[in-house]
Amino acid sequence: MHAHERRATGGESAPRTATRGPERPRTPASALSTHGPDALRTLQRTAGNAAVARALAPEQAREPQQVQRYAEGEAAHGFDKVSSQGGIALRGRQEAYADADMITAAAHSLDSQDRVPITLERGAAVQVGERTLYRVLPVYKDAARAEAAVRAAGRNPEGAGHEPVRGDTGPQRDDKRAAYLRSLTDPPEVRQLVALTQRIVTALQGRSEPRSSTVDGLRAEAMKLAVATMGGGWVAARFPYPERTGREGLTDLAVLMPGLTSEFLAGLPAVENQEAQVHELLITLPNDCQAAAAQLIGRPADGGLSVRRDAPAVGENHYVDLTAAAPDGWANHFAAVILRDGSDSLTYETAADRTSAVQHGKSLGYFALYGRAGTDQSFDTVIRGQNLAYAARTAPPT
Repeated sequence: MHAHERRATGGESAPRTATRGPERPRTPASALSTHGPDALRTLQRTAGNAAVARALAPEQAREPQQVQRYAEGEAAHGFDKVSSQGGIALRGRQEAYADADMITAAAHSLDSQDRVPITLERGAAVQVGERTLYRVLPVYKDAARAEAAVRAAGRNPEGAGHEPVRGDTGPQRDDKRAAYLRSLTDPPEVRQLVALTQRIVTALQGRSEPRSSTVDGLRAEAMKLAVATMGGGWVAARFPYPERTGREGLTDLAVLMPGLTSEFLAGLPAVENQEAQVHELLITLPNDCQAAAAQLIGRPADGGLSVRRDAPAVGENHYVDLTAAAPDGWANHFAAVILRDGSDSLTYETAADRTSAVQHGKSLGYFALYGRAGTDQSFDTVIRGQNLAYAARTAPPT
């Protein structure tokens, strides 16, 4: 699917509840299932800082940490964060720059790992003090890998044409971005919703009693499309239950589909606005951190994604278990490592967010820079702080 896709992806965490229509009570993270592709999974992080974790954590839970300082102010030369050795610089969420040799080495490492579908390319150059750094651009190794990723995510196959692929020329990348933006205003999902509604009505108007297999098949299609367009929260709140059979079951679907289509169309302006803020053609990621990591790097052989690594190599991932860390926070967080500068790791990642207008989009992916394990800039410390901030920001009103 395209950026406006709202499909609940696989993994241990769940995307947001639906943002369309009246606000509905949110299910506590502890009550959400963590099994199966249709389960609602607990949410993960978007923003915050390590100081929040230290300020809110109980005294007995705090452990002494080493302080790792990154360049700030004038020393950062206009960037938000510069790695300890100066080889990586971040500006905002979606601009990462790195030393040319580091990008080349990381690309070679990713290329050597067949399970990893992406690699890195160098973009525009910038000056950071006396060093020249280059835009870090994650891209698929080839079109076949991009198509496989789109299929695996359950997205509309047309979406593969909007993904950056190694070797794209500048004009090709511009054409992809233009096509992607057009897809936001004329999504193929609308045509799918209308066609499915027509099939349901036709079956309902038939003279003979509909077969159970017909009703079950149409219901499965409707549920899959509802999850893809509106997310698992919408399905849990709106889909008819218990499921009825025969004409009654078809009637339930015929009543449901116009509302589903209407709510999807109502959300398109917000989708267009969110995705229009992405100025570089980035890889489309899901609103789910584990699914995003799996899409970017596959599953590492030494235990998969759910393994804690103090210093993950390029093509591996960071992982932290956040179970019970915050009532309305995330169960865990995963982040794919795409480049390293000494003890610092650069990730390209995403995290489920209740406020997101999309379930798949180019605006969801972002870069992050983490420091050495055991410091205040480590992945664990930063993510725990962001988890508390996210939980406080998105908790239902009391």
